[in-house]
Amino acid sequence: MNAYLVERFVHLLGAFGFVAAHGATAAITFKLRKESDPTRVRALLDLSRSTRGVMHGSFTLLLLGGVGAGFHGKWWSSGWIWTALGLLIVLFAAAFPLAVPYFKALRAAAESEPPNQAELERLLRSPRGLLLAGVETLGILVILYLMTFKPF
Repeated sequence: MNAYLVERFVHLLGAFGFVAAHGATAAITFKLRKESDPTRVRALLDLSRSTRGVMHGSFTLLLLGGVGAGFHGKWWSSGWIWTALGLLIVLFAAAFPLAVPYFKALRAAAESEPPNQAELERLLRSPRGLLLAGVETLGILVILYLMTFKPF
């Protein structure tokens, strides 16, 4: 079997798993905006947290398969692959300062005894989750465009 095809398969498998886990968290982010019950907020946050292992494992497959396919396909002299890789790293790095404090604050407000309803409502209605989901989704679409059309 051709190593390039195997690496492309691993890359696409990783991309599929990453987008599936990311999509679950994005859907949860949208659902959270309509919640106010601290018990339901905690359950949704737990569900979101449960996707992290799949997301990180898939991200690893995505990178390993992509880098290998880049070498076997002789793509490293093309600008599109460097742009896509750089954008992926920026998106992954940006997700932490945008997402982690937001979800930590949500969890703290929902888990406090008694739950801090005012803070929970403020956080749930803030645009932070929408901004995060929008930026990440747009970034993934740009990477998909670069991989498909290889414009430069």
